[in-house]
Amino acid sequence: MSFGITNGTTCCLPPRWNIEATPLTSYRAQTIQTMRGFRFEKPKGAEMIMGKLDFYKRWGIALLGMAVVLYLMGCGNSSVDPGYEALVEQQHDLPPTGQLGVGDELYLRVYEEDGLSGDFTVASNGTINYPHVGRIEVAGMTCAEVEEYITTGLQNGFLRRPSVSCTITEYNSKQIFIFGEVQNPGSIPYRTDISIIEAFALTGGFSERANSNRTKLTRVIDGVEVQVQIPMQEIVEGRQRNLQLLPGDVIFVPQSSF
Repeated sequence: MSFGITNGTTCCLPPRWNIEATPLTSYRAQTIQTMRGFRFEKPKGAEMIMGKLDFYKRWGIALLGMAVVLYLMGCGNSSVDPGYEALVEQQHDLPPTGQLGVGDELYLRVYEEDGLSGDFTVASNGTINYPHVGRIEVAGMTCAEVEEYITTGLQNGFLRRPSVSCTITEYNSKQIFIFGEVQNPGSIPYRTDISIIEAFALTGGFSERANSNRTKLTRVIDGVEVQVQIPMQEIVEGRQRNLQLLPGDVIFVPQSSF
């Protein structure tokens, strides 16, 4: 039996095979059809590499964002109100805290004269009773004026060259006011060299809701009201210097938003 071949030749096979030849063109058509239906896929190794690159890119962006946030938070926590730093720098150059008033306590000392040294309280009429000098109206006087007055009084027939010093130990006529989130808000008597840490200790400390690092101090300086933010956390941790308070200082501790 003869079979037609596309290239024009004939092929003879034994009759018993009984096989019909298939044109070569039909094989080509089947191959093309198969290729059209075949879906090409990326190699698995390439998919793995691309997946890792995408993972690292996402995490890199996330870590960068976290770093920026932490940096900004660090800057916010470490910044200190310049007004506070100015008050700390000037506190050793402050003038005397003012005149004596009713209820104020003072310590008078005469060098090498223990019998003339001791604690005194300004009475309701504004006076103290001092040995060998008598009753002195000290209300409205400064400590320097009290020293001068007693020195003159002792020189009149008692001591030739007395050396008198006056120290105000507590200003009951002058107050410091602490309000807001503290255990016992209100006023406390002013005391010479009292610090803001001591003042808070006298109030019992902060409440649980206090935002201590947002504490505000209001002070009148030369007739002008000045307000500064107190970095309490930094002071407690020793990263900022303590501040000495003055009579009339007003301190406010706000409530935390959390």
